Amino acid sequence: MKVRELKYEILAQHHILRALLVNLGDVARKVAEGDASCETVLRQGAHQLSTELLRHMADEERILEELAREGHAPSAEHLSELHHNHAHQRQMLASFDTRVDSVQSTRRLGEFIEAMTQAVILDMEHEEAALFGMRPFLLTPVRTQPSQVS
Repeated sequence: MKVRELKYEILAQHHILRALLVNLGDVARKVAEGDASCETVLRQGAHQLSTELLRHMADEERILEELAREGHAPSAEHLSELHHNHAHQRQMLASFDTRVDSVQSTRRLGEFIEAMTQAVILDMEHEEAALFGMRPFLLTPVRTQPSQVS
């Protein structure tokens, strides 16, 4: 693949993840405000997010390593930092999944997942700035029906 295609692949995945994050954040907000009818959808969506983030991290590492071999990626130090950050994020996702299953208060569950979605969006923006020199952009949320989150 060409350098541009590899970078666009990462950015395309970020776009898809943002849509999932925005939709999941909307459901989380409803649950945090007391709408317990969305609890199951929220828990399923949270686990889907975790799975998608793990898949994305693996893809991102593969793509950046390919770029590095071709001499187009960030420095070896930056790649090492990325691997370190991803290892930490994988541990956090394991804890996140456990917490999603164990939180009993639906309102607290909504608050917890809403905070997680916001943190991941910010993390992606910082990553894009570090990898591609992009400044964070204003999100134009892509919303689907809550039932499509799961």
